[in-house]
Amino acid sequence: MSILKAFIHPNVVILLHLFNIFQEAISDKYGIPASKLNVYVHYQPSYYHFHVHFTSVKFEAPGFGADRAHLLMDVIDNIELHGDFYKKKTLTYSVREQEDLYKKFQESGYFAGNVSI
Repeated sequence: MSILKAFIHPNVVILLHLFNIFQEAISDKYGIPASKLNVYVHYQPSYYHFHVHFTSVKFEAPGFGADRAHLLMDVIDNIELHGDFYKKKTLTYSVREQEDLYKKFQESGYFAGNVSI
C-alpha cells in the first residue's frame, strides 16, 4: 500500500499486526507503553508514501497536526466500519507555499481560479 486511500478492509489485519509488533517492541526496548504513544499515518500528497509514526506523547512532532496526520487506530476503525471508507472519503490537507506541490498548483493556474477539479 502506498497511500491511505488504497487501504480497504483486508488491510486491517496488516495494520493491526504492525501496530501490535511495534508497540510491543517499543515497550520492550524503551519502556514506553502503548498508552503513551501517538501512532499515526500521513496522507499523500502531504507526504508521498504511506508510513506509520510511533512517537512519545511528550514529543511534539512537526507532522502530527490535524492537517497532516491520521491516528492509526482511527484509520483501522474507519475501515472496519466501512471496508472502502478511504476510497469514498474526501481527505483535506494543507499545502504550504514552500512545497513542490504548491508550486505545481500555482503553475497550473489553480490559485487563480483557472483550473476546476
